Amino acid sequence: MPRALLGVNLPYFYGSYGHDLAPSARFPDWPCDFDLMRAYGPLLEAKAIGLDAVRIWLCEGAEGLVHDERGHVRGPHPELLDAIRQLEEGAAIAGVRIYWSLLDANAAARDGDLLTRAILADPDEGARFAERVVAPIVRRLDPAVLVGLEIVNEPEVVTESCRDVRPTTSAPSIAWETIGAMIARARAAALGERAELVVTAGTGQAFLPELWRSGAGLTAVDVHVYHREGGLPSRQDLARYAGDDAIAGSHVPLIAGECGVTKPDHDEHALRNYLINADSRGYSAAFLWKLEGDLVNAADPKRPLTDTGLELRRELQRRPADGFVSDH
Repeated sequence: MPRALLGVNLPYFYGSYGHDLAPSARFPDWPCDFDLMRAYGPLLEAKAIGLDAVRIWLCEGAEGLVHDERGHVRGPHPELLDAIRQLEEGAAIAGVRIYWSLLDANAAARDGDLLTRAILADPDEGARFAERVVAPIVRRLDPAVLVGLEIVNEPEVVTESCRDVRPTTSAPSIAWETIGAMIARARAAALGERAELVVTAGTGQAFLPELWRSGAGLTAVDVHVYHREGGLPSRQDLARYAGDDAIAGSHVPLIAGECGVTKPDHDEHALRNYLINADSRGYSAAFLWKLEGDLVNAADPKRPLTDTGLELRRELQRRPADGFVSDH
């Protein structure tokens, strides 16, 4: 069994959610000061720790989306496409691959992002997003550094399934079937440009059955896990839970898009357990949450590794060539 591709979440640079790579469609006056040399640093930091991939968000909070005079999405902003190109060049030099993520449903649920909500809830707007944003972006992605493409991060937060989220708008919940149809359209547009692309929609483990029954048509799994002891569900567990035996097969890409390691919420063995479980349970890739703040002290100008970052580097230096095996 090949060992997992291990990476880290680098969702947005410099703490600039929604405007780190391109202008914000919601707040045009927000500055966007993307600088490859500054962005290159975190890519090198991830590699220096021993990680081989990063997960980067592109259109969180409707970032980098251009709209027409009627408010319909028209395409990706040229600055977003240029940032993607520069990051790919930087990743190739640093020796890491990129797992790209497009929309963040949390923006619609928590921040009142009506532009993202429209794409998720309105079939016509979702179709425009697929045709005018997803396809052009995928057309330009460099396969040499590409892990996959996530259409939407945590879609469950805008559904009735996720009752602990308090929307800041009076907009109603979105049906899983509506979200599934939107993901299916975006997936078809992506695969139309690159047939071998791994396309996902990352979700908390508890919501995988709803996502799988939504009509999204996914053939790759991305689960987000925040387990105090670093536990990851097996392929067999997920197959039973989602009611799809295919997930148990090694031909189905299985990604842990977010593995939470923030202390003191996790026990002292959580980090090592995530690494062991990713390798021994047949994961294609696993991404720790997250580089800045958890593995690197971004508040210090010298950006030293945190204790967790140092621990991770030590563990990866001891990682066998064929991956960790379970201690149990």
